Amino acid sequence: MDLAEQVSGPLTLARGLTDLDRLEPLDTYASSMTEAAARLLGEGVDALEVTQAVAHVNDVLTSRLLELAEARLGPPPYAYAWLALGSHGRGEQVLSSDQDSALAYGGPRMAQVDPGDYFHRLSELVVDGLARAGIPRCTGDYMATSWAHPLETFTGFFERWVNDPKPSDLLRAEVFLDVRPVYGSLDVGSLDDILVAGCRRGSFLLQMARATVTFRPPLIIFGHLHTEHGWLDIKRSGTAAIVLLARLYALAAGSNARTTLLRLRVAADAGTLSRSGVEQLTDAYRLLTELRLKHQVEQVRSGVVPDNRVRVDGLSPAERRRLRAAIRTVRVLQEITANRFQTHTVT
Repeated sequence: MDLAEQVSGPLTLARGLTDLDRLEPLDTYASSMTEAAARLLGEGVDALEVTQAVAHVNDVLTSRLLELAEARLGPPPYAYAWLALGSHGRGEQVLSSDQDSALAYGGPRMAQVDPGDYFHRLSELVVDGLARAGIPRCTGDYMATSWAHPLETFTGFFERWVNDPKPSDLLRAEVFLDVRPVYGSLDVGSLDDILVAGCRRGSFLLQMARATVTFRPPLIIFGHLHTEHGWLDIKRSGTAAIVLLARLYALAAGSNARTTLLRLRVAADAGTLSRSGVEQLTDAYRLLTELRLKHQVEQVRSGVVPDNRVRVDGLSPAERRRLRAAIRTVRVLQEITANRFQTHTVT
């Protein structure tokens, strides 16, 4: 199978992956994904839907790699769940997204092999396969190769983060708060239950609110964005803050919704965030994601490793106006959040 032939769309690419039986075709995976995303954007598909399509195909790839790893290593000693974290856990990935994963296992023993050794070897095979497909390893090492534990261990982590939320711990927990099972038979719903229960604890929400104001968008002075020599990091200047705001207000509504867009809708329906605020944040997130994806498509096609730094003066006047409005929206909602939760009282 040649993945380069599977560029008509993400769903076609995903169908091709289900028959993957060797790793050589993965060498063209990144370019195939780029062309699939570019085609969707060119057809006017919502950028947020494109990120969900990218995540879906990466789900299929991960599942197939796990099947191949099991075929090579034999049956697992326990039931397990491969957990997607971060942007993959939210189901909204761009072309620069790296690997964020964990593996939980438990239940009755099914094979007489050492679980630590088995799941480490399985994780290495999958992480290596994803890296070969062009999905970078996480520089912070939040991958199943380092985070493969019994479910009870993860339960302990989550309970500590919720019941005794310290800023230093939540920095580590941040990537885990978007946890989503991708493959495996182990039920990990208890982790969602712990997070939803945390919304009833004021201390947990307060620390979450504090996190929402850590990514401060640039100032707008006399109608001009303050940039770094004309460059703007779209993630640090906007999308990261919107992700955190959406998660905070969805959890405050007692919801375990995953995608940023769904979280914002839940917040609007529950009244934890105003409908006008939700509409503005949604528009801002859609614009910033579109600019980010288009920039990354151009980079990959030029042989450049994709990043999040967009040249502002390379945008059209209309795009610059919309970008300023999006950044202004994020700053306003951050200020509202800081005042509502009194984040200045957090130590």
